[in-house]
Amino acid sequence: MKWIRYEHGFKLIHQGMTITAVFFLFAFIYLQVWLAACFAAVFAMLAFQNIYFSKVGNGLSVAFRAKQKRILIGETEELVMEFKNGTVPIWNGTLTLSLEDAVAPSTDDKKHYSGIYDLTVPFAIGGNKKVEIRIPLEGKKRGMSRVTRVMLEIPHLFGDGFVTMELNEPIYYQSLVYPRVTPLGRELKSSPYKPGEIEQRQSLFMDSFQPIGTRDYIPTDRFDQIHWKASARMQKLQTKEFLPVSSQSVVLMMNTIEKDRGFLDFETKVERLVSYADYCMKNDIPYSVAINIRSFGAKPYLILPSGSGKVQFQKLMVMLAKISDKHAKLPFEEMLQHMEGTGQLSQTVVLITHENDRIKALAKQWVKRYEVILDKSHERNERIWDNQNTRKTGTDSTYLNV
Repeated sequence: MKWIRYEHGFKLIHQGMTITAVFFLFAFIYLQVWLAACFAAVFAMLAFQNIYFSKVGNGLSVAFRAKQKRILIGETEELVMEFKNGTVPIWNGTLTLSLEDAVAPSTDDKKHYSGIYDLTVPFAIGGNKKVEIRIPLEGKKRGMSRVTRVMLEIPHLFGDGFVTMELNEPIYYQSLVYPRVTPLGRELKSSPYKPGEIEQRQSLFMDSFQPIGTRDYIPTDRFDQIHWKASARMQKLQTKEFLPVSSQSVVLMMNTIEKDRGFLDFETKVERLVSYADYCMKNDIPYSVAINIRSFGAKPYLILPSGSGKVQFQKLMVMLAKISDKHAKLPFEEMLQHMEGTGQLSQTVVLITHENDRIKALAKQWVKRYEVILDKSHERNERIWDNQNTRKTGTDSTYLNV
């Protein structure tokens, strides 16, 4: 593996070797045997240290046992590294790992504002040996944590100075910390405006494969709906009755742009989105997700196509672990209009956003065709999401700044 070496204190070693060599020559010339032997011993010690640190670290390699870990907030994982050394042993070293602070040691309760956590552990390995280092970590917050830097510091055996080695190769390791999963606290109603598979008392559509009985014929009934056997038995025309059904597909749309006052509501919106996805997974409701974070491709925003079950929930959790409030954002209304214009809206639309006049007007238009839920529960301080008794603060703006 490629390492970048930084050497500190070697100038003093070279100067010491020069001075001791000069004093050895003078002691040898004046036949001071014991003094010459002392200077020779000091010279040999410094020469050994110079040779040792010029070759230490050659052939050292590191491999991460796993490429990716997935955990929830509060859960623990182990970062396992396997080191293989060359012929020269390493003594009394210090290994420093730089991690993005989505994960940290479980004993660390401090807040890290830089976004990077430096973890130091003692390190030693013999010549032509292998050693395994295990570091227990805990998920501290939602996000993606990668190992950004690996450094090894080896101090001089005698005197001041050290050698620092920095890994100069890509590190293929990351930890995905999923957001918290909380109960939704409400039910999602199916839409009566589109045929589907969900039973509903009042619907415009019937499932022709699920007959539930017969009734008397009326002139507006279709000819192919007449039940001839029942009509012969009842001696009057009978019409088949079918189970009323509707569609229950859902599209979840989250606004990552905060209000003008600058509330840090990104994480609470993400948790609310996960609550809806968890409800859909448990009730086997197909759903898609759209987030107004800029993306490359035909659609300029993040979108997860419609799906259901645990596989869909896993895809969503991975996507939410990788996004950040620092990513470039698209105006929320622009994303809504694009999805409506391209026919990507399901029959139940959930808008996880703060409310302003433009979003409110657009939601009013959609109510005529869709089941629309305008969810702004992230603005409340209570953990009870569906408490509707909230005060209007008057801080909603009529436009959004990106």
